[in-house]
Amino acid sequence: MSEYTSQSADESDRALVPPLGSPERAEALRIGEALLTDDGQVTDTPQAKTIAIGRLARRIQTPTPELVLAAMGLSVGSDLAAHLGSPQHVVVPHNARYPSMGVDVLHVDELGPAGAVRMDSPEAELLVRMVAVSELMGAWSYGSNNNVRVLALQEAAAEEFGITDALEWHLDPKTASAVQMELSYNRDALRHFLRTQHQMTQEVLAARGITEVIAYRALSWPEGTEQPLWVSGDNVGAIVQARERPLSSWSADRQVVADWLEQRTGRGVIVASRQRAAEVLSLPTTGMGFLGQMEWVAMPGDYRVTLDGIVSHLAPPEPGTQTAAAGVSLGAPALASTTPQAARTQPDSDTRQWQPLSITDQLDPAEPLDAQILGILAGTQPAPPWWPQDQTGYVLAQRDLDFLGINPVQIKWMVTGEAPMGMTPALYGQFSAHMLTALGHDGVDPADVDIRIKGSGAGFYAGIHKILPGPQDLAHDVQALRRLHTWFGEDSRPLARPFDAMWRLGLESEPSDFDLDINSTALVRAAREYWRANHSHRYPGDFMGGHGYLDKATVLGTLPALADWARTWETTLGRPISLGVFESSGPFDATQLGRALSSHFKDTDWIIHSPDRPEAWRTPRSRIAPPPADPSQPPPRPRPAAAAARAKSTTVRKPRPPQNGPATSNERSTDGRWRSAPAAVQALQRERGLPLQATDAQSWLSRYQQVIVTFAGEGRVDEASSGVLQRLTADADAVAAMAYVDPSSPSRSAHEAAQRLLRGLASGPLPAGQPLPLLFQTDEEIAQRRLHLTAAVQSAESAAQRAGSQMGSLVQLLTDQGAPPETVSRARNSLREDQEHAQQRGTKLQHQLSQVGAEQERRRQLPGAHRQAETGIRAQLHAARPVLAQQPPHQTAAGPRLAGPQHPGPRQGLSQ
Repeated sequence: MSEYTSQSADESDRALVPPLGSPERAEALRIGEALLTDDGQVTDTPQAKTIAIGRLARRIQTPTPELVLAAMGLSVGSDLAAHLGSPQHVVVPHNARYPSMGVDVLHVDELGPAGAVRMDSPEAELLVRMVAVSELMGAWSYGSNNNVRVLALQEAAAEEFGITDALEWHLDPKTASAVQMELSYNRDALRHFLRTQHQMTQEVLAARGITEVIAYRALSWPEGTEQPLWVSGDNVGAIVQARERPLSSWSADRQVVADWLEQRTGRGVIVASRQRAAEVLSLPTTGMGFLGQMEWVAMPGDYRVTLDGIVSHLAPPEPGTQTAAAGVSLGAPALASTTPQAARTQPDSDTRQWQPLSITDQLDPAEPLDAQILGILAGTQPAPPWWPQDQTGYVLAQRDLDFLGINPVQIKWMVTGEAPMGMTPALYGQFSAHMLTALGHDGVDPADVDIRIKGSGAGFYAGIHKILPGPQDLAHDVQALRRLHTWFGEDSRPLARPFDAMWRLGLESEPSDFDLDINSTALVRAAREYWRANHSHRYPGDFMGGHGYLDKATVLGTLPALADWARTWETTLGRPISLGVFESSGPFDATQLGRALSSHFKDTDWIIHSPDRPEAWRTPRSRIAPPPADPSQPPPRPRPAAAAARAKSTTVRKPRPPQNGPATSNERSTDGRWRSAPAAVQALQRERGLPLQATDAQSWLSRYQQVIVTFAGEGRVDEASSGVLQRLTADADAVAAMAYVDPSSPSRSAHEAAQRLLRGLASGPLPAGQPLPLLFQTDEEIAQRRLHLTAAVQSAESAAQRAGSQMGSLVQLLTDQGAPPETVSRARNSLREDQEHAQQRGTKLQHQLSQVGAEQERRRQLPGAHRQAETGIRAQLHAARPVLAQQPPHQTAAGPRLAGPQHPGPRQGLSQ
């Protein structure tokens, strides 16, 4: 059944609008033109927009920060709200005549041109509000249903004005989720934005004594698509009922609508409506609406319209007759006769099978902190304030780590600041250093960027907006419900999502990501230039979502080296990396709007690097507060810095009871001679001969692996270091016997497997600028190499066969042509040499292919622990190699390229 139903043309209400060419129609057009142009005082679209933006900015009651948040986009960022009222910052309009088209926020030290407005002045706040209003109006100018913000405006209009029976719009799940996120952040601001326009419009209409207007609208369908039954020349002049969206554009001039339809392909109709004044939301001078098309925006009435004409065109439109927005489609109208096929989810192009990093380090019960953590997990010690808890007070327990597959040592590293969840301290240092290197390669000055880790990777639990599903939420998913019961049984559960919880429950296809906030106004400025050069066809508001995140494609395009870095480390760590880019003031501070959920800068943030704390990862900050000092006790010895502590030997042993034998202390007699024979050397040798404790030996082995891999990855294995490193590999076997007494234990077996690779790394430098030896290539690299070699072998065999087959025919051809015998002989010998060369090359390639196959088979035959140990060494080696050595160099201009012009030229008008 169609959403459009027709009534007979001879019914009494046929004259919904006056007949075509009647004086009443002409009078309605005159009234509409006078209304839209303010009796001819407004002559063009820029003038109308300037008037509307100024009126709305002053009239709307929404606080300025909230208005900025709702308008995040190409011209609006968090700096506008964060620096409002600051005497140290100014705003400089991009266009002095139309300042609402955008501004730059500058520090006073950057101030160059005239026209700057101090951010602590009343003029600055009005300017900020005008820019925000302009950005919101731009959503409608781009299209009434083809961007996330305007779809949110449609929903906000239905809520604000109680529209319950409007035409619905089918959206795919991703877009629908984005619309709901826009509303969750900005619902109040969007509703105020619409209500204020309606109030201003009603005042204008009342002042003119207008109670109703006649307006026209076009409806079109591409050739071959379903059309309403009433789309027929026989029904021109009939009353039809056509449901509309909560907001739609109408024109006072029928000719404008007809001209627009002439530019479209397929079939279209013109409908005419008599609208009550209360249904008109906005005019070009009070808000949304394009003066160039004599347009206003209206809400639906009783859905009755007159079919006023039919247009049909099969030819393609002339070049330039459609805007970029005309080719953008988000969803489709929910017609009764159609199913919501447009809402089907597109398959995710990322089909990677994520394998998070396996961490084998263990807590040491002999260490006080480790013992405390083990006691908390066992329930024998109370949880201190620094222990991970969600907002309900749920305390992390051993059962949680067991279900999530998390090694308790990760909790220690997280609370001490040594590494976020999912990394080791060594990998965290490499991760951070390589990221800063990649940003530098992209032209980002370290002094201009602040980098933080957010989310469950930094605090174990996700934010308050991400709730762990309960049994009632999983009634439709039996497998997930069973897993949840295995985890908690009937016991209490956390409210917030723990790290990796959704993945372990089978509710998400990816493990928890590394959520990075990269804050740099210089970077965002460069991204704006990239957007204008590469995404000018897209809706500008998509540059930053309603919550300020820079568009992902723009981030990757602006920062190609960082994109390469992210792909490399996603492979190394087995987890996605989320790159959130903001201006230097960071994510918007929603607490100033009274909201509990906010991602703004906090003192408790996990900082990787900032201008105030350069390379902060090198000096981690622990969350563990020391116990109150006992005034009766001497002050404790100062604790060494984390970097210094890591530099110390990990083989320091605890004091042992005195041993029988020569004394290890001495003193002088009155004549200055030693009372006993010197024995320090013997004591030192005896101490060195004692076995290490198991925990100390395990720490030594962990540090030993890091040293070997780091030296190899950074190209520091040479004649001078190789001998020392090889001696370390020999010592490692002796230490392993102390660390894992049982020779058949999985840990001892894993050590022996890792030693095969570590001995190879210590024996000499890795080849520079060439593929790694097979032993050190990852499984993915091995598989790719096999594909290349297989193709190369086939190519060589084909070349040899081709030379052999050509030999006889070429000799015969030359003989038939009367060529001298020596020429024939040379041709034969040349082809024979080509054949032999191809055969030799094929033999060599076949040998390499056999080696690759043998290595693959060797790995397949390895026990699980062996293979995991080897994979871990390869992952560490891959991470230790400099990011620029792993990726092809990017061609960049000399010097930083992120500064960009501080005052980019004006963008196109909102209605273009």
